[in-house]
Amino acid sequence: MIRTAEDNVILVIDDDEMNLQIARMVLERKLPCKVITADNGLLGIEILRSEKVRVVLLDVMMPHFDGIETLQEIRADEKLKKIPVIMLTASIDKENIKKAMALGVTDYIRKPFMPKELVERVNRKLIETEDAAAKVLLIDYDDGDLRSMLKILEKHSSYDFVTASSARAAIKILKETEISLVIAGADVRFVSGLKILKFMADDERFSGIPFALTTPVEILKLVDKIKRAKSDKLDELDGLNDSIVITSDKKKIAGVVTSAIGYELG
Repeated sequence: MIRTAEDNVILVIDDDEMNLQIARMVLERKLPCKVITADNGLLGIEILRSEKVRVVLLDVMMPHFDGIETLQEIRADEKLKKIPVIMLTASIDKENIKKAMALGVTDYIRKPFMPKELVERVNRKLIETEDAAAKVLLIDYDDGDLRSMLKILEKHSSYDFVTASSARAAIKILKETEISLVIAGADVRFVSGLKILKFMADDERFSGIPFALTTPVEILKLVDKIKRAKSDKLDELDGLNDSIVITSDKKKIAGVVTSAIGYELG
């Protein structure tokens, strides 16, 4: 799934107007994101409850309602508590850092921040939240291989997985769930595999979703390379002995092949 700036909303909460403007300028120039600002914690909470925010940058020292109080409010709200927060601090106050860590914050940036560091830290959080939000469809007709691949992936990645053991089940999941990646075991039956590919190629909602054929041995390498690749460069992935990534244009070959052999994929 290709995200736009409107999907990557970053909220910066800081009582210093100069910091707010610099953060917005740097982040929007270097990352595909939209930056919203708030000059106090209470306004920040209101924005979080009305906007879909991916990452929060939160200043520790603010008058009236400081960063720790704001963070406590975020973590106490069931709908907001999982939003990643990066603390902004002008000094290494061990007590505040300890309080922030107890509330699930594992990252902070010293002020005044360097643009490169700001971009790197925020981008890392965006990637982490993308992984957590992504749903991967895992297909294999062999229950043993399916369980093996699922076990490996759940241990080494933060994706959310759904599984299917037939073309019919896979297509049903694609219709009902927002899927970011389809991974199929290399032994998926020829005709069934083509049926899934043709279904995805014929509908623009699914044509851009990468479809990968792989084995339990290669699956971690495959997922790692897909995470690192540009969305429009997936067909250039190499170095995988037993995997193949089928991108948008390549899915159309399913219809060509089945027409050539006279098989109707109904």
